[in-house]
Amino acid sequence: MPEDDRDEKVKVVDRRWFTAEGELKEPTPAGSTDAAPAAPAPPQSPPQSPPESPPESPPPSPAPPPHPQAGGPQPARAGTDQPPADVGFLDLVDFLAQQSVALMSGQVPGRGRDPATARFFIDLLGVVQEKTSGQLAPEETRYLEDVLFQLRSLFVAATR
Repeated sequence: MPEDDRDEKVKVVDRRWFTAEGELKEPTPAGSTDAAPAAPAPPQSPPQSPPESPPESPPPSPAPPPHPQAGGPQPARAGTDQPPADVGFLDLVDFLAQQSVALMSGQVPGRGRDPATARFFIDLLGVVQEKTSGQLAPEETRYLEDVLFQLRSLFVAATR
């Protein structure tokens, strides 16, 4: 009976950064869906392979967000003369969260584990949440809440 009443359609959006072959995907506009181009992409990829090689040089700028969690590429990014042009609110949340995780796990060279400073970064994110309440997009609000929940859970586990 619920199937008859369901007129709503579910929209599935593929937000993965990499293809099945491990190559970086082309950035898509915010209004477009990835579900429709994802199916025809494999047949079109052989003819598009020559045009993909020149655009591969600009996509490394979106690639660094997965890597800073490991801690390696952050110094290389800091060595560049210009900051990325598309820095936004989620980048701030990611930066503070990564600092907290690194301090909880002892990945900061010369510091070891430092739960007190990790808690400081978590508290900073709490202040950001409090001060931006009602001013964020729903996605940003959900993301910030999720990150804070995960960090607080990790902090409790790390300090036991």
